[in-house]
Amino acid sequence: MMRGFSRFYTKSSLLIGVLIVAYLLPIWLFRYFPTQDGVSHVYNSQILTEYSNTAYQFRDYYEINWYPFPNWLSHFSLAVLMFIFPPLIAEKVFLSIYIIFFPLAIRYFLNAVQPGRDALVILSFMFIYNYLFLMGFYNFAVSVPLFLLALGYWWKHKAQMNRTRIILLNLLIVITYFAHLISYAFILFSIALLALLHFRRDFKRILITGCYLLPAALLLLVYLPTSDLLAGEPPEFGFGRVEELFANLLGMHVLVAYTDSPSWISAAVSVLLLFLAVATLWQSRRGTTAVHAGQKAFLCLTGVLLGLYFILPNALGPGGWVNDRLAILAILAVCAWFREFDRLRWKRVFTSVVTLLALINVVYIGVLFKNLNAELREFNAFVRRVEKNSVILPLHFDAKGSSERVGIFVNAANYYCLDNGCINLGNYEVQFDYFPIRFTSNFETPTQEKEWVQTVHWRAEEIDLCGYADNVDYLLLWGTPDEPTVAQAIEACYTLIASEGKLKLFKGAR
Repeated sequence: MMRGFSRFYTKSSLLIGVLIVAYLLPIWLFRYFPTQDGVSHVYNSQILTEYSNTAYQFRDYYEINWYPFPNWLSHFSLAVLMFIFPPLIAEKVFLSIYIIFFPLAIRYFLNAVQPGRDALVILSFMFIYNYLFLMGFYNFAVSVPLFLLALGYWWKHKAQMNRTRIILLNLLIVITYFAHLISYAFILFSIALLALLHFRRDFKRILITGCYLLPAALLLLVYLPTSDLLAGEPPEFGFGRVEELFANLLGMHVLVAYTDSPSWISAAVSVLLLFLAVATLWQSRRGTTAVHAGQKAFLCLTGVLLGLYFILPNALGPGGWVNDRLAILAILAVCAWFREFDRLRWKRVFTSVVTLLALINVVYIGVLFKNLNAELREFNAFVRRVEKNSVILPLHFDAKGSSERVGIFVNAANYYCLDNGCINLGNYEVQFDYFPIRFTSNFETPTQEKEWVQTVHWRAEEIDLCGYADNVDYLLLWGTPDEPTVAQAIEACYTLIASEGKLKLFKGAR
């Protein structure tokens, strides 16, 4: 019994557990989780939870898109959690699950390829609070550990795939689909490529692999015909941005959210990854440790992912940040190629360095969260002034505050709509086919454009603010309008009821 107990409670396991607790603290120590899109997901999930609640008017304005598209996972999970917790606590619980799941999935993935590389698991903590996660891309954030879990599961059982394992693998891939389309597409692609590399002389095994992946792959055929992904101009592939993308990759641009890139922490992570690559090549050349079967295969997979990172555009259809998403998948996949140090002394030094860096990183994140929470409290000063079931038109002219990359105020008006049934006219999710909430067909929008919410967010001068005043209960203004005509229209057609610093709350004519 004690032997089995010690398998799970090794020094490295305890260290990983301590770091998980430390990385949970920034979520729970502060009221707001400062992201760009996160609070939008929370608000729209609450619409799902309260859609049948007659105390709110959600049914008058919104309809639910029940189609099985990607991006359902966070909305469904948050909506379920909101039956138990208030919205902001439900968000914290959901994010905590992600924090716990991330290093555990990476540990499983690495052990599936080659056991005993917990120092790399500790290094992976640096990727938990990545740029895309802090942008509020919750579905993609959760899809990353799902991608690694599914990849590790297939690699571990690839030679002995029975019916139960095939069902479990397909289930993991289906869950990944409902998290995010890119991770779903690349888990299918990665398994197919690894099967070709590993079973290259066994065509029957390759064919069998393709056949048992088919059920999960069919979801792509279900989604694409109805999606906006294939609408519009075809994407342009090319090497025109190679220099920029290489600089971003070398500086670990994807780890920097609230400051300019690169930061010294992202630079330190880049140095450590380059050191691991050199150390792995050196040990391979010396032949001090045997080459593991998975190392070359995962190096090839990483090379292909990086190749796509350099040639793909930043947006495919309505979806953006493609290069950053691929960068994260490629960087974590290459960890399967890195070798463990053959000398205990080097292993201890490296583990100590990455542990110290991980702790410094979480303290740094905590300090940033504290400062950004002060700004969000200023933004939310008039939340209690807004009446239940009101219609709010938000106009922001300071998207970021002290944040350099993440626009923490872009969707912050959603805080004014939690727990009171308010309708946010800046609800960006309604204009995309991969989110569950959209306005009813008879809803009168501020402009006639398809993506009119983008006009609300970024081009307020194109809105007839006086003509639309009859549809608005409150106009929430943050910052100073860029165009004098906007300020003049607000002053002429709306009544100022509260003002504090950058924040102004106006009453509409509705």
